[in-house]
Amino acid sequence: MATLTLTKLFMNLLATGEAVTAQSDDRSAAYSVAGEVRTYAGGRRRSITQAGERGTFEFTMRLVPTATVTTLRLWIGREVEVRDNLGRQFFGTFFEVPTVEYKDNPGFWDVPIKLAVVSSVEGV
Repeated sequence: MATLTLTKLFMNLLATGEAVTAQSDDRSAAYSVAGEVRTYAGGRRRSITQAGERGTFEFTMRLVPTATVTTLRLWIGREVEVRDNLGRQFFGTFFEVPTVEYKDNPGFWDVPIKLAVVSSVEGV
């Protein structure tokens, strides 16, 4: 059986399959649900939650060229698939592309992305 070892983070635009890739750093995922605790008669407290889970995946794409930054700017607000070197897969969208100059290598940038995870079905 063949084994595929991923060493980078891959991002694909779902509409076209176009891809960008980069080394990654500072990866973190978080999940939450909207809810609150309400107090009722007799002091009883109950958890009230809304259906659906909110997820975010934050990561930094390291040392990406200006052309990749331009591509990411075109993808703002569009649905993408992100795979990291741990084999995790996230579907989502992002709304900003902040860039941090990489001083040791002019023309390359660190790009921290906050991906808002969305529900997506793989397949046709």
